[in-house]
Amino acid sequence: MSSQKILLILALVSGFHEVTASEYFIHPNGGDIEHCTGLSQQPYSEGIEDKACALKHLFELLGPEHETININGGDIITILNNDDGSQAEYRMGYHDDYTANKCHLGWAYSCNLPSIPAGTAENPTIIRGEDWESGCETPPQLWGSNRASNIIRLIDTQNVELSCLEITDHSSCIGVSGLPDESLICDRSEPYTKLFADVGIYMEGSSDIKLTDVTVKGLSRGIMAGRVSDVTLLRTHLYANYGAGWDGDIYGDDDSVSGDIKFIDSSITFSGCALIYNPGEEDHNQPHACARQDIGGYGDGIGTGKTGGNWIFENTQVLYNSSDGIDLLYHELEGKITIKNSRIEGNAGNQVKVAGNAELINNIIISNCGWNARQAYKLGGEGSICRAGGAPLSISWAFADDKAVLINNTVLSEGDCIMGAGPRTEVAPSNQSFYAVNNVFYGLTDYRQEWENSCLLYTESHYPNRQIHNNIIHQVKSFDDPCNDFNSNIPSGDNANEGLCHIASGGVFDDRDYTIPTNPYFERIELGINHTAYDIETLKQETNKPYPADEKSPVINMGYAGTVAGIAMPTKDFLGNDRIGNPDIGAVEFKANKLSTIPKAPKILTVEQL
Repeated sequence: MSSQKILLILALVSGFHEVTASEYFIHPNGGDIEHCTGLSQQPYSEGIEDKACALKHLFELLGPEHETININGGDIITILNNDDGSQAEYRMGYHDDYTANKCHLGWAYSCNLPSIPAGTAENPTIIRGEDWESGCETPPQLWGSNRASNIIRLIDTQNVELSCLEITDHSSCIGVSGLPDESLICDRSEPYTKLFADVGIYMEGSSDIKLTDVTVKGLSRGIMAGRVSDVTLLRTHLYANYGAGWDGDIYGDDDSVSGDIKFIDSSITFSGCALIYNPGEEDHNQPHACARQDIGGYGDGIGTGKTGGNWIFENTQVLYNSSDGIDLLYHELEGKITIKNSRIEGNAGNQVKVAGNAELINNIIISNCGWNARQAYKLGGEGSICRAGGAPLSISWAFADDKAVLINNTVLSEGDCIMGAGPRTEVAPSNQSFYAVNNVFYGLTDYRQEWENSCLLYTESHYPNRQIHNNIIHQVKSFDDPCNDFNSNIPSGDNANEGLCHIASGGVFDDRDYTIPTNPYFERIELGINHTAYDIETLKQETNKPYPADEKSPVINMGYAGTVAGIAMPTKDFLGNDRIGNPDIGAVEFKANKLSTIPKAPKILTVEQL
């Protein structure tokens, strides 16, 4: 046989394999694997011909009881809602027909799905809700019970996609031993019959994973992930998971990630808080029982152990977590952190911690770090207050040539300082660089020291190589002479200038004092930032809008128009509108804001939205 014929046969075989991937269906009224193939959407009924009916549960295809896997890599599982279109709820863990072997009541916590079989880049393995193609307004729900250790497992697998799913449990408890109200603590004793679970999605040693239109809420961890590579979260929301939204500190000495870890159009909110399960009542799906670290809580939006990888955040909201927002302080290995067009606000610790190479562009970062404490009586918790000083930005360098680049951000702080900076490791600082261009740095009254405003920058070491200019520095306290010492290496041309700086004369904050030349004339900033994007009492979005609202604003057309660290100035602002001419300083263009009909409000999950 000629080599050409052999190649043709191989190509045909390969093509045949790709088109023969099976699609299975899960239906609330489906049958078991003995009576249904799962290859039809029809519910099960006695006497159905050729077993042409859907299956009743994921366990029929991926069974913990018998450790069976009845699908191949590259197959599709579509999970159906009820016949009337309402959300179907599938109980994951020990229950009903799944009560033996790994689902024995004595160790019900191990009644989990096996790891999803690997697909290929061309033909991934897919688990999806039926509305995956039409906006996913009604995702089917996978809810964990009986202390199931996880609901979805992705261990040593590749090319798996999850879409249009809601992953949660049916309990209001929180796994924090030191909470004063013991009635809220999850009962982990035998028998394991309680309606709570631990981790939503557990990932270890996997690569090329994609989550689209997935919500993980009310669990211990939304996602636990270590030793993974190339993970994308698109329109994925981690909401009120009482341990953390994304916890990268898994078992083993090495939990570093690699490749690209992407958060696109996503949100991480109210980590550190439990979620009320009370269907039909006003408080259903409301966060509560937020717990600070000294009583056994955690609450980072994102936290990791020592790690590398390229972490990418675009149009992502990280809000009201009870510890840090984005904590990548241990990003000490290879890779880069990129945060663009995102809003990070109201986290009880630092809003953003970065180490190594980092780029922050077009973000709104508001350290109203006392928000949790102000809302404590409404949230029924014991939240932290400006943990680790509550600075919006913590910047660290891990290698000698690391660069931190801040361009066109709007940063407000009621923490002790706006920025803390310094080396992360014991490395020679000679080539480390800090670029800060076209930013608004806005000092509010220090929440813990009400007699003074936030300082601009705190460092106990050195200033690395710097290019700092065209910034508005508004009402910071006199610390290390910020107005004279901060600017450096100002280029010529491209509208380069020293910007403006104003030192607060006292501890009284008044954003309406327009006699101060650095006042950016923001559209809306509440005094003390007591009412923020999420009003826990009304359950409505009431976003602060640090957008220039008046043509007198000093930010207008005062931005640098050149390149910084090889990066051109962004052509769009935070709201997605064009930057015209010389860019404005800060995240939002004045003219573009006036033309914008829909402000880019934080994406968070509320009762009204759910």
